[in-house]
Amino acid sequence: MMKMKTGSTRWISLLILGGSMLVANAQVYDATTGEKEILTPDPEAVPAINGPKVYGVRPGKKFVYRIPCQGERPISFKVKGLPKGLALDAEQGIITGVAPAAKGDYKMMFIAKNAHGKASRAYKLVVGDKIALTPPTGWNTWGGHMLVVSDQLMRNAADIFVERGLADVGYQYLGIDDCWMRIAPEKFKNRPEKKLIKHEGFDFRPVVGEVRDANGEVLANRSFPDMKAMTDYIHSKGLKAGLYSGPGPTTCQGFVGSYGHEAQDAATYAKWGFDFLKYDMCSGVGLWKDKLAEDPNYQQVEFWRPMSEALIAQDRDIVYNVHARNDPWKWGPAIGMTTWRTSRDLNATLKTYFDRALMHATSLREYSKPGQWNDPDYLYIHKIRDHDKMLDPTHEIILNTNQRYQYVTLWSMICAPMVFSCNIGQIDDFTVSLLANAEVLNINQDELGHVAEVVRNKNEEVILVKKLVDGSKAVAVFNTNPDAEAVIAVEFHELGLCCTQDVHDVWRGIDVGAYGDNFSVKVSPNGVGLFIVSAD
Repeated sequence: MMKMKTGSTRWISLLILGGSMLVANAQVYDATTGEKEILTPDPEAVPAINGPKVYGVRPGKKFVYRIPCQGERPISFKVKGLPKGLALDAEQGIITGVAPAAKGDYKMMFIAKNAHGKASRAYKLVVGDKIALTPPTGWNTWGGHMLVVSDQLMRNAADIFVERGLADVGYQYLGIDDCWMRIAPEKFKNRPEKKLIKHEGFDFRPVVGEVRDANGEVLANRSFPDMKAMTDYIHSKGLKAGLYSGPGPTTCQGFVGSYGHEAQDAATYAKWGFDFLKYDMCSGVGLWKDKLAEDPNYQQVEFWRPMSEALIAQDRDIVYNVHARNDPWKWGPAIGMTTWRTSRDLNATLKTYFDRALMHATSLREYSKPGQWNDPDYLYIHKIRDHDKMLDPTHEIILNTNQRYQYVTLWSMICAPMVFSCNIGQIDDFTVSLLANAEVLNINQDELGHVAEVVRNKNEEVILVKKLVDGSKAVAVFNTNPDAEAVIAVEFHELGLCCTQDVHDVWRGIDVGAYGDNFSVKVSPNGVGLFIVSAD
């Protein structure tokens, strides 16, 4: 019988009946969850290095990487095999510099040491044509802040990443969504009624004005007085900065877009120090339709190519995250798209999270792989704003505790970008524990990049299996009944396994035990158990 770290057991006895006769008295692992129950164990004092073991960079590009490491600070860091051109801040564990010019695999060993012990972890820098060899991780302003974004918000978010341990498990990108730029006076004057309702109560005076300078360079609004200083601050924490634009003349909220200025805007973003661009269709729809009217054979890939080529030409790697139409997963990789949205915004239809994830694990799974990722949209978690009334106070998402565990588990298993969106200043301990489970994030960041497969979907039981690079498998067991607990038997032959296997509870960080042929787990209504199954 295995014990929890608290000393309490997680075993229950189950009487299995056949007709009126007792057939067996089986033990079932209890993976049920209480309201706002924190499952993630507190980090131990000894160092533990997390994050991806493989990282892609293009030759000669500027580089910044924070070694994700839990443990009591201060921690001293060493890197064996650090390539020429890169330097380590041994106190913070931050690597900066310029990537090697020669393509190839550069193998390193990260070492972290403190008063309680030390840890090491292999790390491979792959210098080549692909970046994002594992799904991007981070936070975006949209869900929790919408119109109300600023330099100070982004600096505060960087501090929160470090102070709350999010950086220690591998979250990297801090993304500004729409509304950082300006609105042309004529566009502001002619806003549609729908926008007037959405934006009611917002003070537009600081953001209306000339959108570009005399040379055509895009201008940030007054909430962002010095973009370079802001990204320097984010980079000083070893984190990365993201920005937003679109291929049309305006963005979704009516701010200036990049149409006709793609190369210039990409150069500006790089000069400012940004590492990620979300590029959103919106007003580009009209332009695209015009091009189709002119030429019925016009391919949408040409609509997105100018920004892609411009980003690749910069002196730093910039992840290209696109919200397009017409199945970008089929044509996006050919022009260097890193990740693409597969459907509309999720925040307005949050209860569809499960169906959206299953689509990624079935019909779309072949399109996700290292360097190119399907994006089902953000993890809208904790407190967010109303898309129809953007200045209303933030509110709790409609998902209950068990559904939130399902949501995060699904995104990890399907290799979705682990980018969450909420009011970062209001984030609570429960939400931090949901996001900052190192084992859950490590499954998502596994270098194999294998999208989970559905091996069972019947009788309100869903089982997903994800292959991991070490030969083990991540197994997510879902009860989709909203009203009743379920005992679900996991058969090893369904997982492509046989013989005795060790089972580990990922959310709780507990070794459950060794099993032959199968194991059974009790799951909450709309709940999940997440396990690593490996050969004994």
